[in-house]
This record gives sequence, structure tokens and C-alpha cells, in this order.
Amino acid sequence: MKPQVILTAVALAVIQVSQAGEPVAPARLNTLASSGWEFTGALYAPMMGLEGTVGLGPVRSSVDIGFGDILKKLDGGLSGAFEARHDRWSITGDFIWLKLSDSANPIASTYLGFKEEEILASVALGYELYKDDRTSLDVLAGAAFTSVDVELDVSTPLLPIKYRALSGSETWVDPFIGLRVRHQLSTNWSVFARADYGGFGVSSDEYWQALVGLGYRLSESTSVVLAYRIAATDYQSGRFVYDTKMSGPNLGLVIRF
Repeated sequence: MKPQVILTAVALAVIQVSQAGEPVAPARLNTLASSGWEFTGALYAPMMGLEGTVGLGPVRSSVDIGFGDILKKLDGGLSGAFEARHDRWSITGDFIWLKLSDSANPIASTYLGFKEEEILASVALGYELYKDDRTSLDVLAGAAFTSVDVELDVSTPLLPIKYRALSGSETWVDPFIGLRVRHQLSTNWSVFARADYGGFGVSSDEYWQALVGLGYRLSESTSVVLAYRIAATDYQSGRFVYDTKMSGPNLGLVIRF
């Protein structure tokens, strides 16, 4: 799934919702509202790069796929989020799927190929510490699930074996705590931010993420958002090393029901 296809799908969804103007099933919305529960779902197209160090066995590779290289080196990506809220309590979940590839010639006659597929998902329980007519602040506690598949192809005359193909996969879970703030700028415009920190040596030495974004309400139940997200992990298990940071913009559609 190329990033252009993802962006086109999100854009078409935004156009269709904005043309519709009203929720599809108002009776269903009224039923849910009367129960005291509020639900939110979001779908994003993440244009995120990767930088850091990845190690498999005896080989360690420095990876630097910046924003300018995303369209060429992002092979696929998708992100989503969900929230269920009742009074001051909330349950939130999100996920990111990214597939990246890169290659380099660090010195003459040397080739280094890199491929990665990563899933980062989290779930958290939240409690609203503060709320007024325009601003709310939540404290969060949860766990982040990470699954990484990595392939490294190394060709160099400096090794006794001229060519090596290495692959590895790891899965782990990190506890975290976090804060989230939302502020209504006007009837249609809003800003939001979230910061999580965890790991604490349980699986990763360190795990953290930060998100800041701007939203515009298209109708009573739908909004389009643009956010910038950073997610970092410092994980090592035996000879598998994954000390990286993902970052980049996310364009998405949010639906409340």
C-alpha cells in the first residue's frame, strides 16, 4: 500500500463526509448519547520516517529515513485510534503500522540494505483531572505493544564472508503513563496534545511518544485533523538492538458516535 493511495483514500473520505453534512444514523447517536457513553474513531495516513540504530547479530546499522525521503522509502503505512468515554473515565487505543525500506553505500564496494515492518499499538485507561467549557486535561496509564520484523543485507569486501543476509523479529510490551490536553479554539477549530513515557526497564529501557495536532469540525460528528507524532523506543534483547525514533505528520478523519 503506497502512501499516495492511503492519502487519496483519506481525502475521498473527508470529501464524502463534508458533502453529507449530517450524521448517517441520528437515531443511533441519540441512543448512545442517552446511555452516557461517547465514542470516537479515527483513521490516519501516517507519513512517518525512521532514524536510529538497528542491530542483528554482529551487524549494527544506522538508519536515517527523513521526511524528505518518505514518499520514496515508505512502502506502506496506516494508523488508527479509538476512545470510549463515560463521565470522567475513558479507554483509549491506537495503532501504527509502517513498512519501510532503504539502501546505502557507506564506503566503496559496500552495500547495506534495510527493510522493516513495525506495528506499534497501545491501550490506556484515562481519568479527567480538569475540564471547563473549552479545555480538558486527562491523566493516562496503559501499555504499548511493539512488534518489529527487520532484514539487513550486507555486502562488503571487509568481511571474511563477502555477503550476509540477516533477519530478526521481536515483540514486547512496555507500561507507560501519560497526559492529554484538548482545547477548543472556536466553534470549528481545536488543538490537542498528548505525551506518554514508559518502558522503565520492564521490556524497553525507554519508551516515549508525543503528539500535537489541529482539528477542524466538518459536521456535528466528523472532523479532519492534522497532527505531528514522534514515537521512540530503546530496546535490546540479546543481540537484537532497536534504538529508534519514528516521526512525521499524520492526516486523518475523526468520527464521533
